Amino acid sequence: MGSEIKNKAVVITGASSGIGRSIAEAFLEKGAKVIVFGMNQPKTDVEFHKVDVSKEDEIKFALSKVKNIDFLINNAGIAKIESVEKMSTKDMNEMIDINFKGIFWMSKYSIPKIKDGGCIINISSLAGLKSFEKYGIYCATKSAVISLTKTLALELAQRKIRVNCIAPGVVDTGIWEKMYGRNGRKELKDCEDSIPLKRVGKPNEIAHAALFFCENEFVNGQTISVDGGESID
Repeated sequence: MGSEIKNKAVVITGASSGIGRSIAEAFLEKGAKVIVFGMNQPKTDVEFHKVDVSKEDEIKFALSKVKNIDFLINNAGIAKIESVEKMSTKDMNEMIDINFKGIFWMSKYSIPKIKDGGCIINISSLAGLKSFEKYGIYCATKSAVISLTKTLALELAQRKIRVNCIAPGVVDTGIWEKMYGRNGRKELKDCEDSIPLKRVGKPNEIAHAALFFCENEFVNGQTISVDGGESID
């Protein structure tokens, strides 16, 4: 029998837009109590705590206000594009702090509050499974997320807490404008040729995968690619 989502407490990081927002909306539709940790308050009807996930103390303080957690979804992340040779230490540290340390700290300090039988979902990326030019540090952080997911799945299995990972491919969100400015839409469109299904993904398609992980109680330590087949060898 699958896990019931209605009335469950779901903590999601970075849910004011894009994939995170779609995940929050999907869980709200299922009747969950959604709690968002992030820098910008979502427009949806959720409990919100302003948290910079790259700051350990902010995470600890916000979690002190949350009584218990059924599902934790670590979604917050950033991407900076540059070759390894030209990547600045500042940008490298920012990606490591948000994409990896943020997930580490959110998981570490949430574990005592997560109910037995609950689950953690980490949002990695296709870039965690294969490499792309000028995405070297981003790829490294997303690979680290997949590795951490497997370790947590082993460590928490005794409490029946499942830990899984979603690796989205190219998804139509505002991150493309943040990375490429006015050329963002063109860069997004150009990606279609490399995807077997010849289209980019939609944020709600990632949300469907998150619901699946919460509802299926026998999936643990896995990374599912939601990428239109781009990760096929």
